[in-house]
Amino acid sequence: MDLNLIGIFVEIVESQSLSAAARKLGMTRANISQRLKQLERETGAQLLRRSTRSLELTQAGHTLYDCGQRMLDDLSTARASIESLGLTLTGRIRISVPTGCGRMFIGRILIGFARAHPGITLHVTFKNRIDDLIAEEVDVALSVPHSPPLDCVARNICTINWHLYASSAYVETHGPINIPADLNGHALLAAPHPERRVTMTLVHLQNEDEAHPITLRPALQSTDYPFLAEAACDGLGIGLLPAYISQAPANRTLLRILPQYRVTGQQDVLYIVTLPNRYPSPATQALIDYLRAQIVSLSQTWT
Repeated sequence: MDLNLIGIFVEIVESQSLSAAARKLGMTRANISQRLKQLERETGAQLLRRSTRSLELTQAGHTLYDCGQRMLDDLSTARASIESLGLTLTGRIRISVPTGCGRMFIGRILIGFARAHPGITLHVTFKNRIDDLIAEEVDVALSVPHSPPLDCVARNICTINWHLYASSAYVETHGPINIPADLNGHALLAAPHPERRVTMTLVHLQNEDEAHPITLRPALQSTDYPFLAEAACDGLGIGLLPAYISQAPANRTLLRILPQYRVTGQQDVLYIVTLPNRYPSPATQALIDYLRAQIVSLSQTWT
């Protein structure tokens, strides 16, 4: 099917008359009418019902208009992408990242992106929760929500594993922890939870049927995981922390507590969240692609 004929048909529908479409396209009305008849012959269906004053789409016309409009939009996007190849990306992107992820690894990734694309201005905000991208003037948000927002596009980037950590000094002082029940009575360092209690489940790595629900009252609470990791390094207690804290050299001295178990019950999926947009700017798409590739690669090193 001739895409030029489809373009003329879309223009006829949007102009609401053959004469108006002819003027806009620089053609005669007779030529426009001839092209419409040719398209109807190719489709084997009547597309428009015409009177002296109005045009009415048939069911076939509605279908062709909707599909044709998408085809033309996709073609326009493809042309713009091709034309931009080899050109310097420009623009301004407002991005929000969680404090822990941001300080541990996303900040470095964004610096790398800024270095690779000096024509793009990044406005970076460190914030754990974004409820409304429009109200908070954010173009791209990285988030670890309970569930992704329904009115946004949420791209699943990677899973974040959670572990229990403590310093060697803490273990030497308080004794070894060999089974989940040994956690009772220990100081827990964790993010704030409802009712000031943290409920988690420890599942044995070799036996999924062995699961131990544990509820503890934290001795120290914060949404800033680098701070909690620092507190664990200083021997204040056992930290319930995301695996990415190992990105900081200072945290690599921490010991895994009960490494034969995985911790469940925490928010554990990192998303890239944007507003719905079929045609994001080349700069925004480049940032999303870069973040996805870099984070997915880095997450393979988390255990």
